[in-house]
Order: sequence, then C-alpha cells, then structure tokens
Amino acid sequence: MRTSTGLAAALLFVVSTSCKGVPEHVIQPDEMSELLADRYVAEAVVDYNNTHWRTDSQRIALRDAVYGRHGVTQADVDTSLDWYGHNIARYMDVYDHTIEILEARVARSDTRLRAEHNLTIAGDSVDVWPDSRFYAITRRSPGRNICFALNSDQNRERGDYYTWRAKFVNNSGDASWTIVAEYADSTLEYIAERISGNGWHEITLQTDSTRMASRIYGSLMLSGDKSAPMWLDSLSLVRSHLREDTYARRYKQRIIKP
Repeated sequence: MRTSTGLAAALLFVVSTSCKGVPEHVIQPDEMSELLADRYVAEAVVDYNNTHWRTDSQRIALRDAVYGRHGVTQADVDTSLDWYGHNIARYMDVYDHTIEILEARVARSDTRLRAEHNLTIAGDSVDVWPDSRFYAITRRSPGRNICFALNSDQNRERGDYYTWRAKFVNNSGDASWTIVAEYADSTLEYIAERISGNGWHEITLQTDSTRMASRIYGSLMLSGDKSAPMWLDSLSLVRSHLREDTYARRYKQRIIKP
C-alpha cells in the first residue's frame, strides 16, 4: 500500500511538472522563437560578410541590437536557454517554431526569384540557382534530398561550367552531391562527390566545349542523425563561360553514353 501511494505521488509530480507553464522570468515560447530566428539571421549576416564584421566588439554590438529589439539582455537569454535546456519538450516546440519562422521569411524573400524562374540571365558568371537559398532539415521534413533542374536557355554556351555552393550547419554525417549535364543525344556527363562537416562546400561540373548541354540537373543527399536538425544556407549555382585554364578539371568527370 505504501509502495502504491509513493508511486502515485511520483506520477502526480511528473504530470504536474510536465504540464506547468513557462515561468515569468523566462522568455516566452513565441517570443523566444522570434528571437532565435533573428539571432540566426544576424549570425548568417556576420558569417557572409566577415570582412565587415571583423572584431568581436562589432559582433557583440549586432547581437545586442537583436536582443534590444526584443527588450532582453544576454543574461535574460542565458537564463531562458538554461530553463529550456531542462525542459526539452518545450525547447523542441520553440525550435520547430523558429524553423517555421525562418522558412516563412525565406519564402517571402524568394517570391520574386520564383516568379522569375523561367527568365534567362545573361553574363559571363551568373547565379542561376532556381530555388530557395535556405533549407532547414528537421525531424518533420519529408526528406533529406535537395534537387534542381535547368533547361536550356539562350545564354547557355558550349563549355560552360557550373559551381554549386552552400554553407552546411550542424552537418553530423556525410553528404553526397552530384551535378549532371545531359546532351542532345542523351549522353550524360556528371561529377559526384562526398563531403562532411560544417562550413562552405562546393562542387563544379565542366561541360563539353564541343557541344551544348540541353539540361543541367543535380541532387544533394544528406545522411547523419535524422532526428538532429541541420541547415543549408546561401545556396548558389554559378554558371560561368568556358575558360581554358580550368577546362582540365573535366578529367574527373564520368560519361554515360546511351
């Protein structure tokens, strides 16, 4: 009887603890999600423009500006993160909402890009990436693959080369990515590489200088812990016209004939 009473008391404690609200001294979930989204954007700005944000004092000033916008201090953020760290279910809710906020912002910023997707772009070196610049891969994502395809346009030339680049954040496993050129006779030429770790990575495909590629497409396949979130930021696909000093890179590529 005494054991049953003790067990009931323990269960009651667990239930009451899990159902309790967020304390007043902790930044509330919705506000915390907005703050974390703003902080991530600020960190991305610093990383992308590190020549401008060179000193620690400049970076701290930017971080404090983000906190000031939300009316909090570093101490408030530290206290809140400590509480959420001891309440993982709450933290995961905050984190999921942060991802939703970032994805919504990216979707808004990409509206013009998507609308102009079918327009051709002239120039010796242009970014022809057709999709979102930011991807958040979470436990709720339908998959861990990113693909693209580009049909021919009037500005494509023989011997163009394509460099696909992205910044990987929290990349816990290997990733494999591939770029393929398809020619009019259905011949495929491709390069495939594996990368691991965080930071900037890129892959480059050199097309044949004697014929025009009818289609360029590629895929990125992510591995690692599927429950662990990761980000891909600042995706780009730069098309450059033929250069004799870089054409030799084509020896690394493989060709599949029909």
